Amino acid sequence: MQDYDLDGRDLRLLHALQIRPRAPWSALAPVVGADAVTLARRWNALQDQGLAWLASYRGPGAKYVGAIVEVECTPARIAEATEDLARDDEVLSIDQTIGGRDLVVTLLCRTDADLARFVLDRLSNVAGVTGTRTHRGIRLLADAQLWRLRSLQDNEARQLESSLPLPVAAPRGISADVEHQLAGILRNNGRASVAEISEILGISTTRARNALSTILAEKRMVLRLEMARPYSPWPVAVWYFLRVPATMVESVAGKLVGLQEVRLVATTGGLYSILMLVWLRRVEDMTVLERQLGERLPFAEILDRCIVLRTPKHMGNRLTPDGRRIT
Repeated sequence: MQDYDLDGRDLRLLHALQIRPRAPWSALAPVVGADAVTLARRWNALQDQGLAWLASYRGPGAKYVGAIVEVECTPARIAEATEDLARDDEVLSIDQTIGGRDLVVTLLCRTDADLARFVLDRLSNVAGVTGTRTHRGIRLLADAQLWRLRSLQDNEARQLESSLPLPVAAPRGISADVEHQLAGILRNNGRASVAEISEILGISTTRARNALSTILAEKRMVLRLEMARPYSPWPVAVWYFLRVPATMVESVAGKLVGLQEVRLVATTGGLYSILMLVWLRRVEDMTVLERQLGERLPFAEILDRCIVLRTPKHMGNRLTPDGRRIT
C-alpha cells in the first residue's frame, strides 16, 4: 500500500527541476511558491524517501551504443534473472512486463563490440533466460528529458527557462580523467555544488565550474529528474512496438515525440521500426492513446504492446517493488 501522496507543491517543485535540475533553490522559489529553505528541505525529504532523485547517464555527446532487449524467462526464475542482469553496468533499466516478453532491458554500451559481447556471451549465461530479441538503437528522438509533469503553468515554465540559461561549454576542454571523476560525482549527487566538486577533484572552483558546464552543455552527461512512477499522477507505463514504412519512419517518430504521454521514442534496426514508452494515468487510457495514433498516424502499425508491472532498475538506480529508489 502506498503511504505517501505527492502534493501540489511537490509536483510544482519536481516540474521545475525537470526544467533546470541544478537550479539554485532561490531561483526556483518565486515560481514554485515556497521559500528556498522549504524547497531544499522538501527535496531532501523526497530523496530520502526514494520518491524523487536526479539520474545521470551518458548523453548523445559521448560515444555509446544503445539497445533494447526483449527477454523471455522461465516463470519461476524471472526474479533470479532480473537480479543477475541488474548487476551489470551496461544495463541501464529493467522493466518486468506482461505481454509478449517478461523483461524489457535497456542497454547502454560503449561500442558495438561491447554490445555484441553482452548479447551473445553475457545473456546466454543468465540462468532462467529462454529467449531474447535485441533491437539495436539507430536514433533516439526523445527520452524523458523532454517529458513534463505539467504542474507549472506554461508561462511559469517559460519564466524558468528564460531566467536560468542552459550551461555553456568552456573554451578549453577537460581531461578524460576529470570527466570520468565528475561523472561519478554526478551519479552520486546530481546537485553537488561547485565547491564540493572542486574539493573532491582537488581542482580550483573555476576549473570545476568549467568542467561541469562543459560536460552538461556538450551532453556528454545528462542530468534528469526521476520519480517513483507509482506515486506520480501517471502510474501506468506501457511499451509500444511499432512498424512503419521505411519512407515514413522519421516523420512518424517525430510526431510521436510531441505526444504528452511519451517518455521515449527510438528508431531501431530490429523487427520493429520504432519503440515507444509512455506513462498513462490509467490502464484504460491505452485505448484512447491507440485510437489517437490510429487517427493521426494511420501508417504506424502497433505490432505489440506490454504493460510494465515493476521496474527493478531504472536509469542505473535500483528500485524497490513499489518504485522507490534504493539509497
